[in-house]
Amino acid sequence: MEPKWKRSERFERSGSFDVKGEMQGVFPLLCPVLEYQWIPGWSCTMLYSDSGVAEENAIFSTREMFGKKVLRTTITYEPNRFIEYLLVMGQDGVVRLSITLEEKGPGETLVHWRMLLTAVSYLAKKILPKAYSEDKFQAMLSKRKNELNRYLATTKK
Repeated sequence: MEPKWKRSERFERSGSFDVKGEMQGVFPLLCPVLEYQWIPGWSCTMLYSDSGVAEENAIFSTREMFGKKVLRTTITYEPNRFIEYLLVMGQDGVVRLSITLEEKGPGETLVHWRMLLTAVSYLAKKILPKAYSEDKFQAMLSKRKNELNRYLATTKK
């Protein structure tokens, strides 16, 4: 017997931005619990975490397009350098979100943001490429950059 194949569609979005903050101050903010402090309107439900915050194998859920539940798990956790989440969108799709931090200079961090999106269902094949078009992705990165910089500027005082 052979496995049944159903061809999914995959595409990638990536970009970088800089923030005014040290890597060790930026990294903890890439956590579903701490994102409440700097992302307006952020909402999640923590399902599992030994420490109460982001860690390897932590699990949480969010509501995404059309209010559908998305399960998220931390698959890689390298403090102050790299965090990676796997987002499972029911039976519609899977997203691998990778965020790498790099020291840009004294008090500055370069954030590399990469999303590998796989659309599995017919609906996701139609919606994901539009929802994550290059323009919309870059606009989201710009928004995250502004939110992080605003938060970091106000917490330094």
